[in-house]
Amino acid sequence: MSNAISPHPLPIDLPDDFAQTPRASHSVKSDMPPPPDVEPIDPKDANTMERDMPPKGPIDAIIAVIHFTSRVCGVLAAAMFAIAMLIICQLVFMRYVLNDSTVWQTEAVIFLMIGATLVGLPYVQLIRGHVNVDLLPLYLKRGARMTLAIVTLLCGMAISGLFGFYGLELVLEAFDGGWLTETIWAVPLWKPFSALPIGFGLLFMQFFADFLALITRRSTPFDLRDDAF
Repeated sequence: MSNAISPHPLPIDLPDDFAQTPRASHSVKSDMPPPPDVEPIDPKDANTMERDMPPKGPIDAIIAVIHFTSRVCGVLAAAMFAIAMLIICQLVFMRYVLNDSTVWQTEAVIFLMIGATLVGLPYVQLIRGHVNVDLLPLYLKRGARMTLAIVTLLCGMAISGLFGFYGLELVLEAFDGGWLTETIWAVPLWKPFSALPIGFGLLFMQFFADFLALITRRSTPFDLRDDAF
């Protein structure tokens, strides 16, 4: 068996002229197309973009606080749904495994589910989770789209403010009248009723934050780009 060493360090299956080619160490032929040329940003367009961005100020702090509150409401709503699920499990165990009667579980689940739905309203508005149809905004021009977005937010603030106001009246009436549920648990009704003014009041604040962001050019109408369609 021969132990001869190759006269050159390259693999034996490569041609010798590969190592002797001056361009071999610099580039290798490739079938991939060359990268496209990157066009420089026009200074005029850059200045226009800087002018469109609103300056930082107290409005940003107001919007940030409202958004943080809406996220907290989302966490609370999720926790209320989770607690309601655990109570349902406990109810089923008590009734069908231990054959015991239940007193407060059904009412607690109902109140928690309704309260979670109302408290979670601002968070759903924050993430744009409500069912919406954006076909009309897509076909509208920029000015008409802005007008429609402003009218929509104003209507949202009016409706949420109306429900919040009458919800607060209901809470005060239930508190002054000492209203109780007609069950053994006898829950004071002002407690579950308080989810109405809290939920719709915070929803009003979220609509207000969206309105501020829209009219100060911090957001676009319906979160659509100007060239969306």
